[in-house]
Amino acid sequence: MFHYVCEIMVQHKDGTYLVMRRDFDKNFGGLWEMSAGGSVQKGETPVEGAIRELKEETGITADDWTDLGEYYPAAAYTDEKLTLYLARKLHFGEQKLDDDEFLNIEAVPLAQLIDEIMSGNITD
Repeated sequence: MFHYVCEIMVQHKDGTYLVMRRDFDKNFGGLWEMSAGGSVQKGETPVEGAIRELKEETGITADDWTDLGEYYPAAAYTDEKLTLYLARKLHFGEQKLDDDEFLNIEAVPLAQLIDEIMSGNITD
């Protein structure tokens, strides 16, 4: 039995990708991530979990969802099975974060995103 998680790469209409700064009180706090995501809840499909997580964390809904596949991010020591999605055709609303939670969002061109990943500034 796997622990299902979902992760969403978010592409803006101008071709930039949205990145998020992680809560400082979580593991690796303050680092930039290139996606939203989290656990798929009981009774949800992975895409339903992705839709919910994106809206909760960013306030964004999307009309276009592409399944980019499944993988096991750390098969040697965890039972997580991760499904990755690309969300496009975005609509922006209000975040629904917990009281002690924050999430900064920034739009980054693909070339800069690759540079930031390769330099270690975006690690997740």
